[in-house]
Amino acid sequence: MKQKKPRLVALATPLAALALLAALVVPNLATAESTTAIPGEAVTTIEIKLEGKKLGFVGPSTVHEGEELRIVNDTKPSQVGPHTFSLVTQGSLPKTAKARKSCFTPAHICLSIAEWHHFNPKTEKVGKPEVEVGPEGWSTMGSLKKEGDSWFIEKAGAETDRKVTAKAGTTLYFMCAVHPWMQGKVKVLPSVVY
Repeated sequence: MKQKKPRLVALATPLAALALLAALVVPNLATAESTTAIPGEAVTTIEIKLEGKKLGFVGPSTVHEGEELRIVNDTKPSQVGPHTFSLVTQGSLPKTAKARKSCFTPAHICLSIAEWHHFNPKTEKVGKPEVEVGPEGWSTMGSLKKEGDSWFIEKAGAETDRKVTAKAGTTLYFMCAVHPWMQGKVKVLPSVVY
């Protein structure tokens, strides 16, 4: 007698294949490089967007020290799942399709970011949506060995503002732990008097 697969397993397999395909084929809408912040504006914005089939971060390539950096989720979590905006060291970014595929396993950055957020795999709940270490604001990039500044987003339209407290000359690298192909960077420029 042939056993039928449970319905959930039958549905999960095509979704997992689609996620893997996206990780392999669509690695880089996720560079933050559309426009530079206009001097005189107090807020610079990086958006999380789904454009066609490309999911990624869209925003400026620079921000001024002391400016507010706003992160806005323009996606529907029911369609693409939740996100993180997590500052990580450049060396922590998963650079290959193989690295992105194994990112949520022990000794990889996505699992480390989940731990920063006190993610409970049994309940799939996040205990700490805002992670802020070091100086207040966007300043600290994390790695496997130390936490970095991070924000967990699970609602459409959600946004957060934090002052950029990283020093001018720093390049802030960021990624989404849920979608590890979503990566970007923003160069911190000297502060501007408004």
